[in-house]
Amino acid sequence: MRIDLQCNGVEAPATLRDYVVRRMGFAIGRFRDHIQWARVKLADVNGPRGGVDKRCVVQLRLRNRPDVIFAITEMELRSAIDRAAERVAHVLVRRLGRGRRPMRDTAVLAEVVPAT
Repeated sequence: MRIDLQCNGVEAPATLRDYVVRRMGFAIGRFRDHIQWARVKLADVNGPRGGVDKRCVVQLRLRNRPDVIFAITEMELRSAIDRAAERVAHVLVRRLGRGRRPMRDTAVLAEVVPAT
């Protein structure tokens, strides 16, 4: 599984690329058999005007299931990446069913008593 990083209006030094790969890799690592590829897009929405404008868009191509796509917007880029990684893990647990306990057989066998 590969993680593609695209940057729009954001400088992407090697340290930031390593950070994204490490955080997303940790979040989706246990689901790697179900994911074909992951794409992370980082953008500065407002440019030099400032404000809450650092966006992290994540797209996951899952095998035999619909894609997962969402966006997180924060004041700082690393916090957007962190929230996106947390959300990725949460969505994958719900979507793929991992982390759920298997249902135990709760059927109670009743003894059939003939009517008298």
